[in-house]
Amino acid sequence: MKTILVPFDFSTYSLAALQTAQRICAKNQAKIICVTVIPSEIDWDLLSEEAKLKYPQLLEERQEAMEVLPGYIKSVAPAKAQIEQIIKIGVPYEQILRVAEQSFADLIVIGAYGKGHVEGNFIGSTLQKVIRFAPCPVLAVKSALDGNAFRKIAFATVFNKTGKVAFEKILPLAKIFKTSIHLLYVNTPAHFTNSSKSDRDMAEFGKGHEQFVIHRYVYNHEDPEKGIMEFCEKKGIRLLGIVSGERGHASSYVIGTTETLIFKSDLGILSIKS
Repeated sequence: MKTILVPFDFSTYSLAALQTAQRICAKNQAKIICVTVIPSEIDWDLLSEEAKLKYPQLLEERQEAMEVLPGYIKSVAPAKAQIEQIIKIGVPYEQILRVAEQSFADLIVIGAYGKGHVEGNFIGSTLQKVIRFAPCPVLAVKSALDGNAFRKIAFATVFNKTGKVAFEKILPLAKIFKTSIHLLYVNTPAHFTNSSKSDRDMAEFGKGHEQFVIHRYVYNHEDPEKGIMEFCEKKGIRLLGIVSGERGHASSYVIGTTETLIFKSDLGILSIKS
């Protein structure tokens, strides 16, 4: 893991994301890129320098951010490692994804809510769109995760070939913190699987990864999201890895398990595509 991208909008949630990224960086000297986006429907990157002069308000906001951001970050999240700071203008999620692709980010750490967040409003948010389209895993946090939070991670999925591809993507982070991995299958009446089959399927995930401490659990509950949250609470787990479906063309009004868990729990949610 070489590059971590942190969207930063001066909110307390984005500060928690930056502090979480610093915890990871302290373990493996990863590079942190902090991107601040001045919201605008204009695709600033496509404008000529002459055309940009027609938007003095945006130019003024960008200049102010350039002057304020370095000192502010240094005061609220001091760190030994240098943080690269990028200021963009445009649609926030589009610019975040663009920087992620250009910088070959290995991980995006993002606050669960952004500046101007309205309680209960998640549909169509920047976070939801970043999760759906990101080229790398996305860790969403509501509060900063300390080193202890990375000691245990629950990984909840359907344990098939698709899930195994996603599982392999959490291993670099697990290796950094010597994390114990808790494989979790929530057994529901609607998608019932007998315990012996679930255990065999989970056992396949551990093959070839004997250097990790891997536990296997089948947890019975009528609701998958509530089952995951109950399991993590009982085990004292604050970090959850979950496979997010490929819903790039789905309506923004479709809410999946990943979004539900971010919205309803205080867990750090590591969203991984297969």
